[in-house]
Amino acid sequence: MNGNRVAWYAALVAMVAWLTLGAASQAAAAPGEETSGDSETTMSQDTSTDKPQELRAIRVAVFDLDVLKGVDLEPSALTDQVNAVLSTMEKVTIVNRDQVKKVAEEHKMSLSGLVEAGSAVELGKFLSAQYVIVGRASRIDQTNYLVLKIIDVTTTVQTTVSTKAAAQNGLETLLERLTGTLTPEVRRLQKPQQAVVDETFKKLKQAVEPLVGKTVLVDVSETHVNRPLSDPAAQTAVANRLRTLGLTVVVPKDPIDGWKRRLLVSGKYGETEIDYLIEGEGTSAFAAEIHGLLSCRARVELRVIAVPGRTVSVSDRGVAARVDLVEALAAKAALEDAGVNALDTVLMQLAKDLASKEK
Repeated sequence: MNGNRVAWYAALVAMVAWLTLGAASQAAAAPGEETSGDSETTMSQDTSTDKPQELRAIRVAVFDLDVLKGVDLEPSALTDQVNAVLSTMEKVTIVNRDQVKKVAEEHKMSLSGLVEAGSAVELGKFLSAQYVIVGRASRIDQTNYLVLKIIDVTTTVQTTVSTKAAAQNGLETLLERLTGTLTPEVRRLQKPQQAVVDETFKKLKQAVEPLVGKTVLVDVSETHVNRPLSDPAAQTAVANRLRTLGLTVVVPKDPIDGWKRRLLVSGKYGETEIDYLIEGEGTSAFAAEIHGLLSCRARVELRVIAVPGRTVSVSDRGVAARVDLVEALAAKAALEDAGVNALDTVLMQLAKDLASKEK
């Protein structure tokens, strides 16, 4: 596709986006209504009130979109159109395409088309983006289709925006309809986030209810490759998570020699009765530097032992990646996330095992 045509597309998209901003606000306030023509959009339920809400700033990374055979449009040009729509929107920051490609190459990840959600989320974290957009254009018979997925990097929740137009009407119609469907959906995501119940945490809390009131001793060591960290980030995160679940937590401070052997034999730490020992190791390492941002990856392995006793009831690991301006802060955040991920997994398994024994 020549440069003039791409420039013409970008100008068209920008103009249409400007003209439809007012309509976009109304569309965001009334999701679920059918759009005009042949366009179709999958919209999430909107629980906002009539009171105007200030939009929050978001950072979005658009991965190279995939264009299947039969659609007369270059992938780079289509990606540019999506970026052009987003660039007209207030408080939306777009990650530079060169930066996206550089990070993907450093981490050996594919960017094309409907990339696997887990990879998209991981790459989004490296880019410090709250949302990533992946998608694909295709043609079936005499109809052009465009499907975009907006993925929340924090929750991994996916929002699908799909648009179609008769091929005889040209790609301009498809791109015009993209603006009318993508804009209100992004506006919805920009609304101030309400206090949303963490469904995963809710399920976890219900599952571990038999453990509520139990006393757990937590002992998680950790290292950061080639750089010491001053305090135990993973251990602190695990202890705090256990407390929010209703368990009593003991963290050894300046323990005397042989404390763990006595714990395994007697089930006591000093004079405190202990029900479970959660022990493990965490490791973090520098991953990459991208435009002044430092990314680190971490892995935490946990084992649960019912005391007195020496048998490992359950064990598992958690992995995570975080980005910060400071390497130590990125490493600590990654260790915290990895520790919580590992803990949630072992607790679910432990609760399941306990429930099966009671039957």
